[in-house]
Amino acid sequence: MKNILVPTDFSENADKALDFALALAKKFNAKLHLVHTYNTSVPAGHLGNINRIVKEDREKEMKAFIKATKESISFDLEITGRCRKGYPVELIKNEAERVDANLIVMGTLGASNLGKQMMGSTTSQLIKTADTPILAIPRSAHYSDINNVVVAVDALTMSVLDTLNPMIKLVQKTSLNVELVHISNQQIHTDIDPTIKDYLNDLAIPFNYTKVQSDQIMESILEFAHEKGNSVLCLVSRKRGWFENLFHSSVSQQVALKSDLPLLILPDVTV
Repeated sequence: MKNILVPTDFSENADKALDFALALAKKFNAKLHLVHTYNTSVPAGHLGNINRIVKEDREKEMKAFIKATKESISFDLEITGRCRKGYPVELIKNEAERVDANLIVMGTLGASNLGKQMMGSTTSQLIKTADTPILAIPRSAHYSDINNVVVAVDALTMSVLDTLNPMIKLVQKTSLNVELVHISNQQIHTDIDPTIKDYLNDLAIPFNYTKVQSDQIMESILEFAHEKGNSVLCLVSRKRGWFENLFHSSVSQQVALKSDLPLLILPDVTV
């Protein structure tokens, strides 16, 4: 992992994501890239001047933020920052491609007072569309507390096991415990692709495997992860299967609202 991208709006939620990104950058000796997106809404006749003023203000804020971040850490770290005007999801995806990001780390709204919204709309849209692994951090999470990575695996064949590599590299650098979990329908029993276990064994990655019978997929995954305690929940984002509806389901959104778990999303590299 050489490059970590952190979208920021300079809020408390974004700062919590930055804490995780800094810890990971130190572990991997990676470069840290910050991106701030913004929009302006003013009458057309004043747009040019307002855009220039806002751009200058945001760039000054970014420069000060980078300086303060470097002063807050005790190790050498290369940090860059950009401010971009426009639609945040596309700009963040473009920035991830530009810096060749191996991971995007960003904050979520978590169990906030925003009702049905599961997490910041930018984060949820990126989770559904990005080709880069995303680590979404709720405000209540603390890097030092994390002991496990709970990997929820569906019953579909994983033709390219490299999909799991970002999780594997994270485990190798941080010595997290790996807990594979599969939720099987109570009427139609399913299991995971056995090559996943072989792949982990070949890489000498210790893991436990648990199969749970339930018709409530997301609820059961979250319950399992909370039982393990201090976990990152890892999901593989596929364009088929149960994940494609995961972030469109009102039930899943309400359940995820209650979760204080960091969420690692691995895009299926076959897509």
